[in-house]
Amino acid sequence: MKIVFVSAEVVPYSKTGGLGDVSSAIPKAMEQLGHNVTIFTPLYKSIDVEKHNVKLVKKDLLAPIGDKVEVVFDLYETTHPDSEISVYFIKNSYLYREGIYVGEDGEDYPDSPIRFISFMKSIFTSLELLEAPVDIFHVNDWHSGLLPFFLKTEYGEHNLFKNAKSVFTIHNIGYQGVYGFETIEDANIPEIYLNDDLLGFHGLINFMKAGIVYTDVLTTVSSKYAEEIQTKQFGYGLEKIIKTRKDDLYGIVHGIDLAVWNPKTDELIPKNYDSRSLKGKEECKNYLQDKLNLDVSDKPLLGIITRLATQKGLDLILKKFTKIMDLGVQFVLLGTGDPKLEKSFKNKEKKYPQDCSINIEFDNRLAHQIEAGSDFFLMPSKYEPCGLNQLYSMLYGAVPIVRKTGGLADTVQDYNEETGEGSGFVFERINADKFFEAVERAVNLYKQDKAKFTKLQKSIMNKDFSWKNAAKQWQKVYLKAKLRKIKNII
Repeated sequence: MKIVFVSAEVVPYSKTGGLGDVSSAIPKAMEQLGHNVTIFTPLYKSIDVEKHNVKLVKKDLLAPIGDKVEVVFDLYETTHPDSEISVYFIKNSYLYREGIYVGEDGEDYPDSPIRFISFMKSIFTSLELLEAPVDIFHVNDWHSGLLPFFLKTEYGEHNLFKNAKSVFTIHNIGYQGVYGFETIEDANIPEIYLNDDLLGFHGLINFMKAGIVYTDVLTTVSSKYAEEIQTKQFGYGLEKIIKTRKDDLYGIVHGIDLAVWNPKTDELIPKNYDSRSLKGKEECKNYLQDKLNLDVSDKPLLGIITRLATQKGLDLILKKFTKIMDLGVQFVLLGTGDPKLEKSFKNKEKKYPQDCSINIEFDNRLAHQIEAGSDFFLMPSKYEPCGLNQLYSMLYGAVPIVRKTGGLADTVQDYNEETGEGSGFVFERINADKFFEAVERAVNLYKQDKAKFTKLQKSIMNKDFSWKNAAKQWQKVYLKAKLRKIKNII
């Protein structure tokens, strides 16, 4: 199949979270199954074009925003690492900014709707230039949510696209791209489409809803999350429209790109290791302690790499921080986000300078080193569509401590000390006491029965984290979309 993969962020060029990782891994997995995959993503100022060998294809192309408005853009290309996949970058005045979604003031760009409409429209123009027919458009999250709508309306009769189908993936339904109709005035979308049965959402436009309504097949990032987003608690107002598409909805848990995340070969950690011998992991732990000015000791080290947001359950950690540290542990955090949360964690570092390191930054090398050096990895998320860090952690022998939600529920089973079964420490209720109980159980196992703890580490490291199984599921989804009869929404 000829697959065009569309994403606002793609590793190694741009990333704010798991979307960037997945948008790199899925195309490579599909290429390995023999499919022809092309990636489209915006060219941001922060992308190092020389480092990534990004070359100009064509300058001053025109893409229609609406009937009377066009955007001038340049098309660039490179080849994705470890593959033959062409990555095309759209550069225009809307997209070519330092931040992906927010400006220097930390606020969302006010013209985000037209920014991403310009991105989507430019993709169609680029494919016309390249004379590239398409079987499947795989679009991701709200940033490209209108693409299935444009495919079924404005571009539905075009020779290159008339047989093309779309797959829309919800990575996080909490971010929907909801704006006033005035923000898309230049797009000149006919009023007939702006009612609440189609693109409208309580008198506003909802980019994610557009993807849900107009896509041929709808996917999300775990079986559990596919169930959760059909409920009022987790659907964020879209649960009813998702229920109408439940027969076309599939939950597929991500795999790991083993070329990037693998303790046997990882060039970003000080010592490689595998489940046969954890001596290298001990060296990684000591290196991390020394690097972050912590006491080099055998204390259990709890790591967390996260966006600092309330969704991630960080308030549970803060409420129990003193009790956790009283267990005799070390705590390492890496991430950026809510300034209040950043300040709260930095204050904890001041109180425990020898056992606590708070790193408010994005540092890919340090992220790998925390996975390799941690004994436990914390993910007490209030909701977590899929999650990747719990998978990285298991592969690196950092036992996950998670809440039972979304992809965490699908991938981490609670440890049973009697039978030795399980892959982490799981709590269910969004409750600080329940979270602390899980941490305490984990730390007690480490301190009181090191042999059982080591056996658990080796067990989780031997799980199959590759994209092999997920890729086969994606192939079935693409085929289902390709064979779907075209359905006119209006």
